[in-house]
Amino acid sequence: MKEISIDKLMELYVDTISKCGIYLLSQDDVVIGYNIFEEFDIGVISFLHIDSLQKLNDAGLINGEVMEKSSMLRSMVMELQDSPKWSVEGVKSSPEWRKILELSDEIKKKL
Repeated sequence: MKEISIDKLMELYVDTISKCGIYLLSQDDVVIGYNIFEEFDIGVISFLHIDSLQKLNDAGLINGEVMEKSSMLRSMVMELQDSPKWSVEGVKSSPEWRKILELSDEIKKKL
């Protein structure tokens, strides 16, 4: 299998982060569901994986702080999978999702 270029990896990383944020709270349920449970969820698995983050860090595309926060974001999301909060209503109302949305926005500001 061919490995993706570092530039493409960065593009996919940024795209993943852009699918999550406080802005979603003003969107309708369809947009929230699609962005979080289709786009963001898939990207979290691959593009926020420590190996991907390390490659981006080694290439100087993200710094150590962004790498650490991205890894934390991934862990927080994965903890919610298979829980009752893994729903559009959970995104809109749970404090755990609020922290995820805020952390995603924090990361975006550092890119």
